[in-house]
Amino acid sequence: MIKFDFQKSKLPVQDIDSLLVLLLAASIFVPFYFSVVVTSGIAIMTMINCKVRSKAFSSPYSKFLLGFLIIPFFISAIYSNYWGMLYAIVILAVATCAFYVRSVMTRPLFDKVMDLSCVASIWCAVIAVYQKVTAYGAAPKYRPISVFHNANCYGMMIEFIIIIAMYRIFTNKRGKKFYLAVIGANLVGLYLAASCSAFIATACAVMIMLVMKNRYALALGLVFAAASFLTIGVIFPSIFPRGLEAIDSTCGQRLSIWTTAIKGIARHPIFGTGALSYQMICEQLGGYKTYHCHNLVLDTLLNFGFVGFGAIGVYVLTQLKLLWLRFKNNIGNNMNILFTAALVATAVHGMTDVTIFWIQTGLLFIFMFSAMGIGSECLESQLRLPSLVPDYAEEAPAQPVYLKN
Repeated sequence: MIKFDFQKSKLPVQDIDSLLVLLLAASIFVPFYFSVVVTSGIAIMTMINCKVRSKAFSSPYSKFLLGFLIIPFFISAIYSNYWGMLYAIVILAVATCAFYVRSVMTRPLFDKVMDLSCVASIWCAVIAVYQKVTAYGAAPKYRPISVFHNANCYGMMIEFIIIIAMYRIFTNKRGKKFYLAVIGANLVGLYLAASCSAFIATACAVMIMLVMKNRYALALGLVFAAASFLTIGVIFPSIFPRGLEAIDSTCGQRLSIWTTAIKGIARHPIFGTGALSYQMICEQLGGYKTYHCHNLVLDTLLNFGFVGFGAIGVYVLTQLKLLWLRFKNNIGNNMNILFTAALVATAVHGMTDVTIFWIQTGLLFIFMFSAMGIGSECLESQLRLPSLVPDYAEEAPAQPVYLKN
């Protein structure tokens, strides 16, 4: 019987910030409407409370990024992209919420959020199995979505949950059997969701974690298992949930989408035409009809242009530098490895899809990203540009806070 020691993972909290963070984490694992409501509420609270706002936007380049994210709303309005205007507001709320979560996150709270995500993922896997069983008679190839927007979003959630469970195995060995059960349940969900991109991204993220933890034997075993599965799949194609023919058709669709996206980027290369631009241009340019570009780089360029791509790139590079400094100074290395794996999963999956832009997947990524704010006060001072505006946030400690890995 699998036992999990919740002694160190109890959810009672001491302040409103922790309650809000845990409520936001729980909202990810129910229909997305709840996530939108909770995210919007936290964003509004952050913006109207001066003290909370100052703390939330005290991290380097946060105000810079938020300032840029206002622009797509007006760009969408210029091109009558009404869905883009709505998404621009949601993106602003999510970004504000992300900076708030990062500013209040602590190591104990972070681990509680990770444990809550693991527990909730089992519920999601049970729902996926139920959906598959009940739909099998009428639609044998149905791909369950659990409580998420579609099967690909569910696949990305599973990618994140599996590396979160691995992180907790490294940091809470007494719960190892429980976390292995979480991984097993989510692998069942991944198989049923039949997301090819998620399979590959999960394998790459897990491989990165194992190599960075010097678990070379397990990494080699993963390579062998993947090779064996692919070999058996070639011999017995029916073991693939969607079949090899589905992969061929998917590749054809992607090529059509990417070609159309490049044409759209060439039309408005500076600022783009706002979020969800692809669905506006696909019929005009004769491309495959869908909602987005199925590639993170192309989707960003089409929606926000080279200016937006550059602004987001500056912020991403700043966070990568912070990650490198954390590794260099031995600050929270297990959390650093988790976030690195999340970046790898997002980048690999982002080659063929943009599921990270959905609110549930985005929020779970944000929770892993929030670890970069734990113990980084002294390092962030090395990333700042001289400010022309007085900073009313609390002063950072002069010396680094070293965290146990």
